[in-house]
Parts: sequence; C-alpha cells; structure tokens
Amino acid sequence: MIKTSIERVARNRYGMPIVLALALVMLVVNESSYQHTRATLERGVTISDARQKATRTLQALTDAEAAARAFMLGAQEADLSKFHDAIGEMKYMQHDAFQRLSELDPQQTVSVADVRDRIEARTVTLNEWIRLTEQGRRTEAQTMAVSDQGRLLYAELREEFDALLERATATQKTARVSLFDALMINRLVIHLLVLLALVGVILFKRQLRDSDQRQAEEHQRLATQVALRTTALRNLAGHHVSAREDERGRVARELHDEMGGLLTAMKLDLARLRRVPELPAAAAERLASIDLRLNESIAVKRRIIEHLRPSSLDQLGLVTALDMLCQEAAGRLGVPVVTQLSPVELDKDTELTVYRLVQESLTNVQKYAQADQVDISVQQEAGAVHVVVQDNGKGFDVDEVPAGHHGLLGMRVRVESHSGQLFIQSTPGQGTRIEAELPVRAQAPQAT
Repeated sequence: MIKTSIERVARNRYGMPIVLALALVMLVVNESSYQHTRATLERGVTISDARQKATRTLQALTDAEAAARAFMLGAQEADLSKFHDAIGEMKYMQHDAFQRLSELDPQQTVSVADVRDRIEARTVTLNEWIRLTEQGRRTEAQTMAVSDQGRLLYAELREEFDALLERATATQKTARVSLFDALMINRLVIHLLVLLALVGVILFKRQLRDSDQRQAEEHQRLATQVALRTTALRNLAGHHVSAREDERGRVARELHDEMGGLLTAMKLDLARLRRVPELPAAAAERLASIDLRLNESIAVKRRIIEHLRPSSLDQLGLVTALDMLCQEAAGRLGVPVVTQLSPVELDKDTELTVYRLVQESLTNVQKYAQADQVDISVQQEAGAVHVVVQDNGKGFDVDEVPAGHHGLLGMRVRVESHSGQLFIQSTPGQGTRIEAELPVRAQAPQAT
C-alpha cells in the first residue's frame, strides 16, 4: 500500500518537484535552527565573558585602591607603580567589558554611561589621594580615604555594574527560551529525514532486487535465444556447405559422364579417321593436333572434377588424398610442405571438411603468405582430431581482415557445422597457424 502510494507520487509529473521542495524546506529549517542555536550560544558565551571582564574591572579598581592606600601610608614607589598598573589594567578590562556589552546589545538599548561615569569618578578620587600624598598632604588624603563616601561609591559602582549585566542578559531571555524550541525542531527534522532516508533505502533495495531479477530473466531469455539462433545458424551453415558440396558433386558427375562421354567419342572418331586409307599427310597432321588438344581438354576436365569433388578422397582415403594434395601444392608453390598425417576416425562429410580446410589453407599460402615452408599435421588425440596448418610467411592481423575475403569465415563455418572449433593465430611478420579441433566419429554399437 505504502509502496504503491509512493510509486504513484513518483510517477506523477509534480511528484519530483514536490519532493525537492520538501527537501529544500527541511534544509532551510535545519539551517535556520542551526544558525539560531549558534547565535544564542555565542551570546551566552559573550555574556559570560562580559561578566568575567566586569569582575576583573572591579578587581583591578580594588587593587588600585589598595595600592593607593598603601602609598598614602608609606609613600613607596613600588606601591605607586602597582597603582598605575592596576589603573591601566582596569581601563583595559573596562573597555573589553563594554565591547562585549555592545555585541550583546547592538541597538544600545542598555546604557553604560552611568557605569562609565562612576568608574571615572572613582578613578579621579584615587588619583586625588595620590596627588595629595605626593604633595605631603597625607593627613588630608587619609581623611578622604576613611570617609564612608568612598565605600558607598564603590558599593554603588558594583551594584550598577551588576544591574547593567542583568539588563543586557534580559535582552537575551527570549532567545534562550527559543533555543529549546529550535533544538526540538531540529530534532524532529533530523528524525523525519532519517525516516525518509530509511524508507527510501528500503524501496531502493527492493527496486534493485526486482531490477536484478528482471535483468537475470532477460539475460537468460536472451542467452536461450542466442543459443537457439546459434544452433539454427550452425545448421543452416552446415546445410549450405552440404548443398554446395552436393552441387559440386553433381557438376563433377555431369562433367565426368556427359563431357567425358563426348570427349571419349571424339577420341574414337579420331582413331577411325587415322585408319582411313590414303589419308593426306596434311590431314594426318591436323588430326594429330586435334588429338593433342583433345587430350589437354580431358586433362582440364579431370582437374576440374578433382577440384569439385576429390575422387582420391572417396577411393583412397583421407591420408592418401591429403598427401597427394600436399605434394601437388609443394610442386606448385616451389617450397617444401612437411606433413605428419595419421589415420583418423571421421565420417565422410567431416573428412571432406578436413580436406577442404587444408586445401583452402594451401591456397591462401600460395596467394598471400610468401612462405619458405609449410607444416601440415593431422592427428587424433583424446577423442578429437587436431588439424594444424602452419607457415612461416609474412602473417597478418586477424582482427583486420580486408572486406571481401571470406576464406577464413568459410573454414570456420565448415568446422563449426561439425561441432568443431577453429583457432587462427597470426602476427604480421611471424607466420600463420590454423588449427581445427573436430570430434571423432561416434562408434556404432556392436551387435550381441
């Protein structure tokens, strides 16, 4: 229910602006509460400092009076020096205390003039004691000092100073009261933010879990589709390869049967012509030339048929057919072709794939490799047949095969159509290695 409501708000066009506005309001309230709390605490510290400075001002004034009385009794320079030091400290503390009070009361609602006047009057009195003593009128100075008027003025000064601080403190009572309200508001805002964050984290984790589950399901669906499409493409490729080989076989049979029959009939007709009596010499020469051309045509026909469908593969087996192919390629290339060929257990279609793989590789060596040697190996190991064609030519970049060159792709399609794997390794200047791995032919169950 809550999740549905939140999702409904989130999907609404005004949902996000409202959430942002609420977040902004919370931030403003929290910041205002913080600034108010900070200002109130700073005023409290300032009041404490003002009280301390006022106490030290009164203490310095008391020390100055004590030094003045001591000077009246003994007229010692040390007492006079203490008097002047105390007066200087009193003036400094008085200035600092009044500065703190001005920070508390920037509108000057509380006057410090009376306190300043009383301090000034007391300072004048003490200076008068010192002046009379220095003039030798010590008795007169002592009479002024022991009078009750001096003690009364000091008591009034202390009361006035305390009253001044109390009046300054009174201006902050409202702020101190609102401090607790601000702290409470700040507390509520923080609790609300934590609650909202907790709800957001829970919903976000749930959304992530749902998203991961959907992603896993989609990944599984795509993987299944890729596997099905890959299987379909492999079957289609295998069908195309089989169809092409079937078409090649059909063409080879037609060439062998139809054209072979025609060429053979022509050979027989030429033989009959040679037996004609009194055949002119010029005709005999032309017949010999025709017979030569006819033999060349028969040889071309045989090469075409062998290229379309190697008869040696069907008649002599894979190893012999590959050996003959490699010998022919060595003569054509003019470089040694080293072979390591062992009998393998493959069906007819897979044997044809191995033959075509070696044939295409040798064709590529002739066209592009410029190699000095070619090594060919066909071995059966651990239930698989390994076919390797390696040259020491100029090599190429496997990832940058020019457009329009489909020989390597055709090899891969042929091998994968028989559930095999093709590996191509080549580096410019370091030759090329083509390796295919094909499963062996399944053994037929023996009859019991």
